[in-house]
Amino acid sequence: MGNDNLYFAHESSYVDEGAEIGEGTKIWHFCHIMSGSKIGKRCSIGQNVSIGSCAVIGDGVKIQNLGQGLVNEYL
Repeated sequence: MGNDNLYFAHESSYVDEGAEIGEGTKIWHFCHIMSGSKIGKRCSIGQNVSIGSCAVIGDGVKIQNLGQGLVNEYL
């Protein structure tokens, strides 16, 4: 998946191909965003957060550091 500078992902994070990331979203250190997940616009994904393959996160959501196990969640 090409970023084209629509969102920021720290170099230590992994964004799997097939994940949908909204414009203006920031993904911080050591995160893993799995294929199939959907993250809205202007979100902040804190350090060490793992977003599972079925997670759907709306616009403007902030997930604090160390949030884990968001697999089938709708936020």
